[in-house]
Amino acid sequence: MNVVAMPSAKVPSMRDRVSQAEWDMRVELAALYRVAAYMGLEDLTANHFAARVPDAPNHFLIKPTALLFSEVTASNLCCYDENRELVYETEHTSSPAGPRIHGSVLDARADVNATIHLHTTAGAAVSAMDCGLKFISQASMRFAGQVAYHRYEGLVHKDEEGPRLIADLGDKHVLFLENHGTLITGRSVAECFLLHHYLERACEIQIAAMSSGAALKEPPIDECLKMAQGWAENRRPPADELVGDRDFQAMVRKVDAIDPGFRD
Repeated sequence: MNVVAMPSAKVPSMRDRVSQAEWDMRVELAALYRVAAYMGLEDLTANHFAARVPDAPNHFLIKPTALLFSEVTASNLCCYDENRELVYETEHTSSPAGPRIHGSVLDARADVNATIHLHTTAGAAVSAMDCGLKFISQASMRFAGQVAYHRYEGLVHKDEEGPRLIADLGDKHVLFLENHGTLITGRSVAECFLLHHYLERACEIQIAAMSSGAALKEPPIDECLKMAQGWAENRRPPADELVGDRDFQAMVRKVDAIDPGFRD
């Protein structure tokens, strides 16, 4: 008997399944994960960054839970819709907590296109302080008037926490999840990266200064707000060069030279 081999169905690659705009955002978000891994910001497989899909604003991209930051690529990012349903079938999925936190922010804030949630030592330490973030350094003064706090409610396993988290965030860029970590919002991936960099520096400086036991010089809040306003006014609008893009692209070049596999 002659056996005729049937051609196997070709499964389209992720790049072939998505728009060019989504693919470009996938590469950009994967780059952010690799940069974070290079900078030592991983907490095993925990933590997520998310980005809105430019030509499908109700969809967002996020890391699969099982992967380290250093394993994220453009193709293996998960895409969720406004109902937290996967848009494309993928090998891995994200735990409910990631889409729940990031999706809630992106749903509520049309001005936000990217989010970063981390458990860094410095960020978690300041999140556990009654005083919160103190405006005692130039790095921290950038955030005067832009910091909010969310009371610890345990692991984010319920949808009910989303509205409370959003209410606490308000129109701010930084949310300290008390006894937990930090959540950063930005108009772009690059802006999120820059804001997190300065927030991490601010937290590190605060811990170092408070650990010294010396009296702290705390500028008047009006001066801190003036500095924050000046920094905000000096930032270019979204239609021009993206805020933070120069520094973010410099870090992307660094990880590109080590392993450009995140682009796949």
